[in-house]
Amino acid sequence: MFTPALPSFLFMLADDIGWADFSYNNGTAQTPNIDKWATKTAGSIVFQDFHSGGTVCSPTRATVLTGRNHFRDCVDHVYGCSDMTQCPHLDFEFAPMHTFTVGDAVRSFSTEEYGDKDGAYFAGKWHLGSFYKDAARYGGVVSSPLSHGGFTKMNATVEVAPTATSNCMCKAEWNDLCDFGHNHEPTHCKPEGECCFNYWWDDPLAPHGVTNLTWPTPPDDSLYLADAFSRYLKERSAQKKPFLAQISFHNCHKPFIGSKKVKESCAKGETCRPPLNGEEPYTDEELDYYACLIELDNAVGLILNALKRYGYYDNTMTWFTTDNGPEMVCRPTGICKNANKNPQRPIEAPGSAGPLRGRKRDIYEGGHRVPGIVSFPSQVKSSSSTVLSWETVTTMDFLPTIMEVLNVERPLEQRSWAFDGRSILPLLRNATTGFKWADTEEGPRSVGYQFYDTTLNKSKGWGYRFGRWKYVEGSMSCLHPDCQKPQLYDLDSDIGERVDLSSKYPDILEDLQLKFQKWHESVMKSRREESKCRKTELMLPQSLISMSEKE
Repeated sequence: MFTPALPSFLFMLADDIGWADFSYNNGTAQTPNIDKWATKTAGSIVFQDFHSGGTVCSPTRATVLTGRNHFRDCVDHVYGCSDMTQCPHLDFEFAPMHTFTVGDAVRSFSTEEYGDKDGAYFAGKWHLGSFYKDAARYGGVVSSPLSHGGFTKMNATVEVAPTATSNCMCKAEWNDLCDFGHNHEPTHCKPEGECCFNYWWDDPLAPHGVTNLTWPTPPDDSLYLADAFSRYLKERSAQKKPFLAQISFHNCHKPFIGSKKVKESCAKGETCRPPLNGEEPYTDEELDYYACLIELDNAVGLILNALKRYGYYDNTMTWFTTDNGPEMVCRPTGICKNANKNPQRPIEAPGSAGPLRGRKRDIYEGGHRVPGIVSFPSQVKSSSSTVLSWETVTTMDFLPTIMEVLNVERPLEQRSWAFDGRSILPLLRNATTGFKWADTEEGPRSVGYQFYDTTLNKSKGWGYRFGRWKYVEGSMSCLHPDCQKPQLYDLDSDIGERVDLSSKYPDILEDLQLKFQKWHESVMKSRREESKCRKTELMLPQSLISMSEKE
């Protein structure tokens, strides 16, 4: 068996899944492969304070690639296009000055080992712009895994795709294969009515420089991605070379659809925890969601087995997380109606953030504190197969960790650019020693959050994390005056953000407001001077203007 001397890097990104959705964290659906990998396999660490770099899809995806907050590289919102053929004119701005990425990092170490046509592979949901190399002809901008991600090989959808029979609407003769699940019809089609969700890859001889699948995808989209990666890995091992790969699953973004067999098994209580006594049976929508999680778990298991089968597992740094919390905000305060009785089964929509306040799009923890598992057996030395960490880690940390592993730097012209991520290699190498960020020269982790754009609007919200403390002002779910004012939470004692301590510790609140303001100004400077984004104006609300006047 081939055993690579150089490390490989794999980032698995799921979609719209809550912090408490997998069964290792008390989820309803049974996810045995993820559970075993997370809690019973040496070399793995479960990070319970893991965060997506954004509160929605496209922003988080940018942070994985660049190690920077997405606003720095002009990604303010989401890219809206299901069918690449119908929207080549869309002008989505991402890293117009070509910010250094994960693909650039491995190639800067060795073009011979990682820089060939198969060295850096992207699969699944891209959601950061157009694949068309001639997009400018239509008024758009090319922004593909190859042009802006640093990858050399792709098998990708441009945006969202159903988790079952993904491309069944691309040809009339495939329509009978469609499984729309509880939706009973195609949904999430952008532009309206254009429902061809297809996979694309590089083809210099094809129109626009890309081509797409000419056969229907299988019923289980996650299985398609796992199989494609396994075949890629087999070829890579035959070349005796390391790799960089990102697999971005569609599970479990809308439209999430589970197979009939898995749904039936869940409903019977064979693969899902039954409803509590007195509760109604699971709805068809819930069964689709839980089946979607179970199918994702199967795909992750196949990928991990492929890493082991081809000799890569021990020396591959593998990350698994999701791009934000579960779908559907809980208004008017971010606390779901069933939160105190049964947080695992929200009334508003499937997907559980457990005890956390907020969901997708929220500044509250449920919007961005997500499942996080990292394995790197050659570096994580532990006598125990269960390693749990409550140190803060984010998707922005993937790139700086690769850079430390390979001992590479950003290009000279970008070394002064802002960098939000930190290498977590010290956490991995000191998994059982009680290592804490607070004990390092850089000090406690600090992370700023906003939703949708850089304009500070309380209907969208903003916030700042510094160690145990978190400042929040407004959020997408917030319609109540109490959550629109400046709030302060101690996450060490109040992970659910229920007790506002702003009046008890006004000095700490003011300090975090000032830290947020400086961070926000830094972001705006990055937009003006580094990425040169088109939108660069700075707008502060009165609450932060008053902070500025105190400096």
